[in-house]
Amino acid sequence: MTATAKKHTDIELPTRPLTPGFGVEILDFDASTASPAELAAFDAVCRSNSVVVLRNQALSAAQVVGLSSRLGRLSSQHRDGPHPEFPQISILSNKKIDGKLIGIHGIGRNWHTDGTTYKVLGLTTMLYGVECPPEGGDTLLADTAGAFAALPPERQAELEKIQVVHSRAVLINKYKKFKIDENAESMKDVIHPIVVASPVDGRKALFLTKGSTKGIVGMADDAAMALMSELIEFATQDRFVYHHTWKAGDVLIWNDLSTVHTATDFDDSRYDRIVYRAWARPYELVSQTSAEEEIGPAH
Repeated sequence: MTATAKKHTDIELPTRPLTPGFGVEILDFDASTASPAELAAFDAVCRSNSVVVLRNQALSAAQVVGLSSRLGRLSSQHRDGPHPEFPQISILSNKKIDGKLIGIHGIGRNWHTDGTTYKVLGLTTMLYGVECPPEGGDTLLADTAGAFAALPPERQAELEKIQVVHSRAVLINKYKKFKIDENAESMKDVIHPIVVASPVDGRKALFLTKGSTKGIVGMADDAAMALMSELIEFATQDRFVYHHTWKAGDVLIWNDLSTVHTATDFDDSRYDRIVYRAWARPYELVSQTSAEEEIGPAH
């Protein structure tokens, strides 16, 4: 069965659900040759779904920047494996040239979301598969709005009172990916509720990650991390998860306020993997993003 999406455009793009009630694949769409009206319809699909998939695309790096820019303003990636010509793109890859990695490798192997250390939440992630191994290297996405809705009402009410402290310093130090910026202004903690409103449909969603979590307001550290682990385990049950098996030419887009995601391992001694990633901040939030936030990792 196929569905159609129509919003702020006279063009309807055929879609099919990825899983019941969570995400769609746009069918018969070529982003490189799409008309302005078709691209507007693409925008509408992305605004109205937490996860969107395109298959069989053939995009240059410049076209990846152009397509992802439709989702919001892109930040240059100073640390996260920047593309040599288009710093708005992070290269996720184990491939080496002259003995040196062309991007970053081995990240994202735990359930998390992006954009947790911004003072004002809102982020969309887009991945484009350039070269994909025949097995492994998949991306899993969990529906945190669906997970919240599945909780008993009394549990929902309890969680809506919880505030989580997120720290960029904790995130960076935990994974040792970068040297911690000595500028204290860029390392200030931020506090976000553990239940947020999905920008897709307004439903309440769990906002979960361990990477940047420093603690929970009014809760002992051990209890705070145990609660985060408990909720991530609940939200990532199979019934809430879309499993994306990559093929070269795939585009995968998700909203970070209503999902958590993780990557699976692959045999990096046998296969090369090259994926382009772009992080987009909604244009209406750009004025609320500091210079320090722009240059740091978006997790």
